[in-house]
Amino acid sequence: MNKSTMSNFERLTGASAALHGLLAVFALAASSHFANSDNAAMLLQRGGQIELFHALAVFAALCVNARLPAMLFTVGATLFALPLYLHALGGFTAFGFLAPIGGLTLLAGWAILLAILLLPQPSTA
Repeated sequence: MNKSTMSNFERLTGASAALHGLLAVFALAASSHFANSDNAAMLLQRGGQIELFHALAVFAALCVNARLPAMLFTVGATLFALPLYLHALGGFTAFGFLAPIGGLTLLAGWAILLAILLLPQPSTA
């Protein structure tokens, strides 16, 4: 699929996945170079791993035309990783409640993707 045949949804969702990949690599590097404690390094690594895995999951979901899971992966990765990064880099914990919401959103994305791939699809005649 080339850029000219992609819908706006696919382009924006794909771009958000690329941003997640970029931020993930930064977070993983920051865990080694900028973290001021072992706990901060662990938080950056966990956020980076979640973002990187789900950036790839967004692209996989888009490849099988699973738009809802792609969107849930994007939102869930943001909600999960952002509070970890804020805590690790600035000690800011007020948004910690978002991480479990992000985790549940990611689980929903995986469950819906599983259903899309396993349940019979209506045939188009």
